Amino acid sequence: MSVFVSENPQNDVKSEEIDVAAQMRKGHPQIPEGDAYIIRLIKQHSQRLERPIRVFDVGCGTGYFASKLAKRLPEIELIANEDEPEIVAKLERRLATDANAKVFSGSFEEWNETVDIVLSWGAHHHLPKNYLTHAKHILHQDGVIIVGDEFCPEYCENHHAKRIANAELIYIANGYILTTAEEVENYQQTGHIPEAALDLERLRQHALWTWYRYVVDFAMDRNCVGVAIEELRATHDDLITGLGIEHKMSPLIVEQEFRLSNFRQISKKVFGPSYAPEYQSFVIYELGI
Repeated sequence: MSVFVSENPQNDVKSEEIDVAAQMRKGHPQIPEGDAYIIRLIKQHSQRLERPIRVFDVGCGTGYFASKLAKRLPEIELIANEDEPEIVAKLERRLATDANAKVFSGSFEEWNETVDIVLSWGAHHHLPKNYLTHAKHILHQDGVIIVGDEFCPEYCENHHAKRIANAELIYIANGYILTTAEEVENYQQTGHIPEAALDLERLRQHALWTWYRYVVDFAMDRNCVGVAIEELRATHDDLITGLGIEHKMSPLIVEQEFRLSNFRQISKKVFGPSYAPEYQSFVIYELGI
């Protein structure tokens, strides 16, 4: 999450910064519930260890949630990580009064001190896929990785679910999911995408369209026009298979990635109405090594 700038000529103001992270808590479903759940997870982990803990919040943007976490759990040491200079300046201002928080403005891979929790909240589908490998490297032996994100509501069913469960690898070929070394080699030599991958991508796009319509309507019903506009932009980016800016995937695919990377799933929390799985997008995982 970052910031966007809007023109306001009527008040003779050239631009007005609006923190999308704050706006999302009002105009986007499931995020506030995710905030509360993550704070509870971190508090429980701290209580289990019975000692002060260090939490590394990777890709935290302007720090809306990081500041909230620091204030709610003053007993933790929080490292808020962001490496885009303009965003870092906003992050530093936001955390200036939080004595238990500090900003790390280098890339995640440059941090080499041990931490008890690596937190990735809303950043997973934007970060390089190898960030969890580094998370393993810096994690205390009793530590956990918390991954919470807006995934695509589940679209892997029947033979697609079986294909993903049996995948020997997860390889994203210009937006299409390949699951075997043979498929990858064939793609690299000829550019061929198997029919199963083509069909799975069509299912992803349809599931995303249903989800984004719900999100935009949710924002408009709450008079959060800025959030609706941001979500329409995300819709555009996410529906383009090979663009890579968004590309939210099925939780089943992400879970197979975790397994193939030798992560142990400790817990999983799915948000959204149980009667409408097409609106269940946010999932929070607690992973061990």
